Amino acid sequence: MSQDDKHSNETAPPSTDNDGNVTTGVIGLDEILGGGFVEGGLYLIEGMAGAGKTILSSQIGFHRGSQGDMVLYVTLIAESHTKLLSHLKALSFYNADAISDRMLFVSGYHELMRDGLSGFLALIAATIKSSRPHFMVIDGFRSAREFSSTELELSQFIHELSAFVNAARCTTLILAPLSGNEPHPEHTLVDGLIELNRYNTGMRRAREIEVHKLRARDHLLGKHFFKITANGLVTFPRLEASPANVHAVPDFASRLAFAFPDFDAMMGGGVVRGSTTTLIGPSGVGKTLLALKFLQAGVASGEKCVYFGFYESPERLMANARSVNINLDDALKDGRLTLDWHPAVELAIDELAQLIESVKRAKASRLVVDGIDGFRQSANRVERFGLFLNALTNRLRDEGVTTVLTEELPLYDDSTPLSTLRASAMTENIVMMRYVEANSALYRMVSVVKQREGAHDSTIRHLTIDSRGLHVSEGFIGPTGLLSGHPSMAPALSVSDPGSRT
Repeated sequence: MSQDDKHSNETAPPSTDNDGNVTTGVIGLDEILGGGFVEGGLYLIEGMAGAGKTILSSQIGFHRGSQGDMVLYVTLIAESHTKLLSHLKALSFYNADAISDRMLFVSGYHELMRDGLSGFLALIAATIKSSRPHFMVIDGFRSAREFSSTELELSQFIHELSAFVNAARCTTLILAPLSGNEPHPEHTLVDGLIELNRYNTGMRRAREIEVHKLRARDHLLGKHFFKITANGLVTFPRLEASPANVHAVPDFASRLAFAFPDFDAMMGGGVVRGSTTTLIGPSGVGKTLLALKFLQAGVASGEKCVYFGFYESPERLMANARSVNINLDDALKDGRLTLDWHPAVELAIDELAQLIESVKRAKASRLVVDGIDGFRQSANRVERFGLFLNALTNRLRDEGVTTVLTEELPLYDDSTPLSTLRASAMTENIVMMRYVEANSALYRMVSVVKQREGAHDSTIRHLTIDSRGLHVSEGFIGPTGLLSGHPSMAPALSVSDPGSRT
């Protein structure tokens, strides 16, 4: 197996060429394109300098070569092919054997300088007739624009090129600099127009790809994040733009418990299989530990579970769990539990959506997403967050996984209304966890605010955490104003166990 074949198997979906479909081999791109390019189509890829046009076209070219196609790479720039290939050698899709076997590099710069567009077209025609490629890249189309005396001449060139590659069944990419809002005649004549660009917010910059036009394909509209890695381009179709699956029907009779009897009683026996629950509260109130109890109950019954978090490393998380009698070490070792940790640095929300793939790989029935704010902070375009989260929770329901999310409430600043917490608004169940200050001490409280799919106990109860685990008192009547964010104590309240107040 060649290096390129190996890379194709490990990092890209298998080619599904049939009925004239031409796959790209670029992770995520075929989904954005609605399956791939149409055989014999002519496509224009525009982007600013450094956007990734050459890497993208070369990556597709090496993939097509690995699928058995002869590939023709035509340049209209003064840069030598040796220099071009030297830049690609660092990328894993590069395959030296393919260059001598199935890839042909031709420079059209001198023909264009000497004979104009007609001479360049004649070179392409002669090379296609002699080499019979099925995939072609024309790099440096700016030169063709500059050497056309009129728009009519350029339009005629594009029209003749399109007809020629279509007859030869040679799928062709034209690379050109970004034209912005300025219209060009080739935009209307090509079969597809794809833009590579960059977007910045504050000090962060992200790469985006957008398909403006694509004939004969039901492609995904809008902008999609991509990055350039050692494997080439990796694209991430926006989750909210992808077609929704047929929703799984929840099993209302089947409930998953937390193996925390008093709390399970508050939840009416547990949560419905396939539902989503939000644990909301300030830092340190016990959200993560309660979520880990949910996973502990799952692995104890032989289920596969996934923990997806941002703020605690796996080592620290497991140590904290052991300190309150939640031992998940054996489950982590034997694969019943998967820890997927993403340090909260500069992340991209679309990359984080890959947690769906983590759930699929693990065949998990339970999932904890610890810190939904990690997704909010990773959204370059913050206006997307609500739609993204809705799409994510729906996709997890489709996978049949029962999900627990944790969401942060302010500890002191109570200016954020509860109605703005969009994660909790999109979930079936909400558990509120709060502190109450009394007698110069803090006490944890827990209550079930919402449970759409069953009866629950709405009593506000006292939660304690110690080395033996988590405990809920039978009743904790007295605190008022819990949901308003200004809890106070009724005069008649008597705290009987100050030793376990936190």
